[in-house]
Amino acid sequence: MSTPPTGGRATTSGPSHCQRCLLPSDYVGVQLDASGICNRCDTWDNQVSHYTDYEHHQPLLTRRLDATRGRFHYDAAVGLSGGKDSTYVLHRMLHAYEANVLAITLDNGFLTDYAWHNVAAIAAASGVDHVVYRPDWGAMRALYQAAIRTLADPCFACSVGGYILSVRGCNDLQVPRFIHGRSPMQMFRDLYPGTRDAGLGVLEANLTGYDEAKLRAYYRSLIRRIRLFLLYAVRSGRMRHRIRRELFGAGLSTAAVVPEFLAFFLYEPYDEERIKQLLESNDSGYVRPDGDAVLGHGDCLIHDAADYLFQLKHGVPRVLPDVAAMVRQGSISAAEVPAIIAANTPTAEQVETSIGCLLDRLEMPRSEFDKIVRRLKTRSPSRKRSA
Repeated sequence: MSTPPTGGRATTSGPSHCQRCLLPSDYVGVQLDASGICNRCDTWDNQVSHYTDYEHHQPLLTRRLDATRGRFHYDAAVGLSGGKDSTYVLHRMLHAYEANVLAITLDNGFLTDYAWHNVAAIAAASGVDHVVYRPDWGAMRALYQAAIRTLADPCFACSVGGYILSVRGCNDLQVPRFIHGRSPMQMFRDLYPGTRDAGLGVLEANLTGYDEAKLRAYYRSLIRRIRLFLLYAVRSGRMRHRIRRELFGAGLSTAAVVPEFLAFFLYEPYDEERIKQLLESNDSGYVRPDGDAVLGHGDCLIHDAADYLFQLKHGVPRVLPDVAAMVRQGSISAAEVPAIIAANTPTAEQVETSIGCLLDRLEMPRSEFDKIVRRLKTRSPSRKRSA
């Protein structure tokens, strides 16, 4: 039987973790059946054929591109962060799909020197048009602050803000679609009945034909949800208006075509090491980060701080849900989990440096951050397990 990668004690009432993917039984949304297998594993087994039928899915992307070729200056926008996945998506869009692509880099304030070096080299090697978008930092800083204060998760501001700004950018520039390189383990780590992952609904829309009416309705719903979050999380009405203006501009459905947000790895299979090797053999400009590891990150200055907050909040390393998804998807074995987690575990010094960067950039006092940490420690599942 596999052993859990994090601390905890078994109880007579049943196993403390999923016997397959190793997620703890008290992690968000986890329910174990009588055999000790979690609902995420069961859900993936039931839906794997739906999500990995690339022979059926790949033509969906081709048909989307063909339907708008020649109508707009660019066939698609691709986010370029300097990492392997975004670089691979850009490479495939240019060489396999022969698309006229605009590469967009969002300056979220936390890209590393390594990421900026890769971005410049990749853009030059590809020859595509490339823009760096620098949002209203006052508005984004307030969004990050709200995400930390209410959710203890700066990544919420990155993911939600990045998603909305990607769609808004396509809307403003009249680009029919934004194609991102989120990996399957990221996309499906929270796939289970009753999930609160709103991104899964977007993925389902990717697997059907383009539907303008549904997109308009979805964006209206998204704007309402963000308004409610800001009303709860941001005290200043003036700042709430400033954030909404930055995120949505004049709206998300005013262009000649309502832009889509497409996940490239719904249409083609994903293999991390093969992607890296291909990019290195094709003079793409991509260079691996120092200490490269499976699921490693070299592009974000606050990644280690986010890891620290996540582990306090949920009692597991931030990388574990992704690793668990890799196990259930069959790309690694459970025996490989501890080594991957170890390779992605920052030192105390790295965490402290990352926290310092986060607080300095957000102009947040250390005392406020420490108050959030104390709150998380009181409520942490790991604290309950060790009690």
